[in-house]
Amino acid sequence: MVSTWYRPVKALSGLTLTLMTLAGCGGGTDLGPSMRDTLFFSITELKAGTGPLADDGDLVTIDYVAWLYDEDGADDKGQQVDSGVGLEFVLGGSQVIQAFDMGVLGMAVGAERRLVVPANYALGGTGSGNVPGGSALVIDVKLTNLQALATDSAPFTVTDLKIGTGAEAVDGDTVSVAYAGWLYDSRQTDGKGLAFETSDSSGFTFTLGRGEVIAGFDQGIAGMKVAGERRLIIPPEMAYGNISQGLIPENATLVFDVTLVSIQ
Repeated sequence: MVSTWYRPVKALSGLTLTLMTLAGCGGGTDLGPSMRDTLFFSITELKAGTGPLADDGDLVTIDYVAWLYDEDGADDKGQQVDSGVGLEFVLGGSQVIQAFDMGVLGMAVGAERRLVVPANYALGGTGSGNVPGGSALVIDVKLTNLQALATDSAPFTVTDLKIGTGAEAVDGDTVSVAYAGWLYDSRQTDGKGLAFETSDSSGFTFTLGRGEVIAGFDQGIAGMKVAGERRLIIPPEMAYGNISQGLIPENATLVFDVTLVSIQ
């Protein structure tokens, strides 16, 4: 089984989208119909941790080992199909198989759990790689790090850091911008908390004012000149609202440093 990252995508529907799935490798036999019908998702506490408990919206890091489910094996473990160290995701953000979102909830750092995972909480009926459709898993999980993501709020703010030259960007222009984004955290310098994305230097291209990006970008880039630089603080209603996106939790205020690369 291989943990596969789909890297941040600068899509027309928004600025960032990070997805992660657990894809399977390794042989195994499909569970029979009766086994699939009777096996339930279960959690066994192996070791207690210390400190705060992981909650939805937290950034968590886990180590894990996964086996195909085998009721005749020790601890129901059949063939080992994967192991991972330092897998990082936003809990409850649907970035990983459902078993991880459910199984890590309530863990403290240092805690260890064993998850018995029916197929519908793992790779489903289609399977992936060499894991047949309908395969159940046993996964041992250790929580190694926990970070509560900042949910501070702030109003929409546009700050010019450098004035560019030439014509100003207006609605209908095709613009290319380079940017870096952070979760807003009032305790940090310039409000920059956890960094969640940086574009490449050639920029991300879209049509200004057409709703191809979050509203904070449409409004915050209007009036910029080429080579100009701005800092945008964008509240959730002008960003992703109550939808999580990769490392961005629900209802997050964002900070972007933006450079206008070109106007076409």
